Amino acid sequence: MENFFLWWSVVSTLIGVILLCFSIWQYKDGKNQSDKIRAQVKVWMQEANGLSEALRRIVSDNLEKRYSTTDDVCNAVWALQISAFSLYQSLYEERCVTEEEYKARQKKIADMIDAEQTKQVK
Repeated sequence: MENFFLWWSVVSTLIGVILLCFSIWQYKDGKNQSDKIRAQVKVWMQEANGLSEALRRIVSDNLEKRYSTTDDVCNAVWALQISAFSLYQSLYEERCVTEEEYKARQKKIADMIDAEQTKQVK
């Protein structure tokens, strides 16, 4: 009977040590994930701030008559649209899409761009 309790205490101690190591690993992994998310949010905030400042600059330049045609304004806005879409896509991928869905969506976008370019060439 004493051997049973000895082995029971050894086994339970080993299980406790394994669970402690697993808990420490989970804590560190969670902290790393939290740090990664904070870093991503900072990048997204900077990107959004850059878009905001660029839009203010377009308005300011337009009021000061720095654009010679409406095409100049359109080109400036078009350049910002690319950055805005990039920010949207980053946020969307982080929250809503699995890897397979993302790849399918990228292929669909590439096909649409190819079709649009082919239509413009004709």
